[in-house]
Amino acid sequence: LFSEGHEDTIGVDFEVKSLSVDEYKIKLQIWDISGEGRFRSFLPTYISHARGGLFVYDVTEKTSLTNIDFWLAIVKKDLTKEDLFPIIAVGIIPDSENERQVSYEEGLKLAEFHRLDGFIECNVKSGEKIEKLFGSIAKLMLERTPPPPKPAITKLSRKVKRNALIAKKKRKKKKNKRKSDL
Repeated sequence: LFSEGHEDTIGVDFEVKSLSVDEYKIKLQIWDISGEGRFRSFLPTYISHARGGLFVYDVTEKTSLTNIDFWLAIVKKDLTKEDLFPIIAVGIIPDSENERQVSYEEGLKLAEFHRLDGFIECNVKSGEKIEKLFGSIAKLMLERTPPPPKPAITKLSRKVKRNALIAKKKRKKKKNKRKSDL
């Protein structure tokens, strides 16, 4: 969420967010890469292991929407089709609609034109739709790259654990007996 003293990102910043999606506990590392020209060369490094992307623009600045074309070109250039991760376009909305320069429809059209996986507008001051945004990207990421299956506890694995515990107790008992014999 936005705080009144928050400054625009200069360079790269990141946060960690934990959430639950279906039966999975997910920990997202959210990397914020500045849109400033001198930091654009960082993008390929940070996306090489990415599993999801949020292209964020400010609806009060039309140019921030058009910059998405540039960013998407970089992402698509550096990734193979198999490596391409889900991407959601995110419009940051102001408290006052009078400040808006980019309509909801324009943002939606951009997401559809680029065949992105979603589009949402959020208010970072109030937190409106922030949880929905992170839940949506996490769910899309799970669909594309499911986590490894949870290990099943079978009769055999229980028996192995029980036998190991019995053997450990026997060793301890022998060790204690040897000490008492001294």
